[in-house]
Amino acid sequence: MKKIFLVTTVVLAILISCKKESEAKPDSQLNKQSSQLIIDWNNVHFQLIKNTSSVGHIAYGRHFAYTGIALYESLVNGDHKQKSIVSLLNGTLTLPTLQNGNQLFFPAAANAAMADMLRYFYTGKASNTGVIDSLELGYKTKYDAETKNNFDLNASVQYGKSIAAAIIDWARQDGASAASIPYTPLGAGYWEPTPPSFGQPAVPGWGNNRTILPGSINNTLPPAPASFSAVSGSPFYTMAKEVYDISKILTQEQKDIANLWDDAPNGKYLSAFGHWFHILNGVLKKEQPPLMKGAESFMRLGITMNEAGIACWKAKYTYHQMRPVTYIRKHMGYVQWNPFIVTPAHPEYSAAHATLSGSAAYALESAFGKNYSFVDDTYIDLGMPSRNYSSFEAAGIEAGLSRLYGGIHYRPSIDAGNVQGKKTGENVNAILKTIK
Repeated sequence: MKKIFLVTTVVLAILISCKKESEAKPDSQLNKQSSQLIIDWNNVHFQLIKNTSSVGHIAYGRHFAYTGIALYESLVNGDHKQKSIVSLLNGTLTLPTLQNGNQLFFPAAANAAMADMLRYFYTGKASNTGVIDSLELGYKTKYDAETKNNFDLNASVQYGKSIAAAIIDWARQDGASAASIPYTPLGAGYWEPTPPSFGQPAVPGWGNNRTILPGSINNTLPPAPASFSAVSGSPFYTMAKEVYDISKILTQEQKDIANLWDDAPNGKYLSAFGHWFHILNGVLKKEQPPLMKGAESFMRLGITMNEAGIACWKAKYTYHQMRPVTYIRKHMGYVQWNPFIVTPAHPEYSAAHATLSGSAAYALESAFGKNYSFVDDTYIDLGMPSRNYSSFEAAGIEAGLSRLYGGIHYRPSIDAGNVQGKKTGENVNAILKTIK
């Protein structure tokens, strides 16, 4: 009897062990996989941005945000500690039901999901599709070799594609396609088209877009800026004079900072969004976190910056403040004056780079900690020197100041943007709960 009991106990222990091993199987996939998949897809995304300069700057926030959600949701059912964020999102998003989860290799699903998201956002050129196809196939071949028929790779790929398809359908309903609403400048004392192109403002309706998270931009609208005045010594005149005075004595370091954070989506730079995701790539290379950790940090950065962009555009088209180049030429008499970098085509307040960078710094700080030192080498391929930062916050503050050195923003707009970006980050963190 004792022997039978002993055998039964051993068999039961084996069965329990097998059950635990089976239950742990999805988690082990993600624990064994580094964030290299994300690094490589980010590098492709950067290439696509440079190859697609027709996309408006602020639109890149959507591209990264929705791609991040697809990445996270394609992996989350492979991690027993994390939970889906679908119930937290604005609008109606229904994702495919997970079937035979232990047969799925979730990294392969993530690879397929990211490929389909980028195909959707960057369909304009055949060369873009070729780059995407190449990386997707490379990872699928790698996973085929690694898994050795222990998983259903085809089902995994289809699962990732179905995640992407659902998120793309949901993204189409956010209002971005209708953001280029007609705009008539308000007249004297307000924003007007700026040199050199004197073009119409970019997507005046962007602030009306549906946010990804309900409540993410609550209480983020900054107070009204200084009232217009052409009188010497007035607050408006004083802040414009600071821009002019700095432009005449720019140091080489200030010029380097202005150039580093220019980020114009002109085929040369990566946009503000791409710049901060390049910074994330550097952190992922340094830390080599598990794939799930990398996916969550990607998702949080994308959502936070997307929401900050909507908040910023709401402020810009609430206050319609005049840009420095207009004021300095028309009201200070320096009719030939030009800023160090080109003024973007949208109103002044709040400063977009300060808002976006403040939000990005908060998101990365939340993921990797305060006082995290790093090197920003985003544009070394363009011959720009890399810069060292003692924290994400320090980089965010410098990104805002770069617009003062560049001659395209007043200091109060930058200060307001920093606050607005941080508040948006705080709101997102309060809402976006991912741990079971």
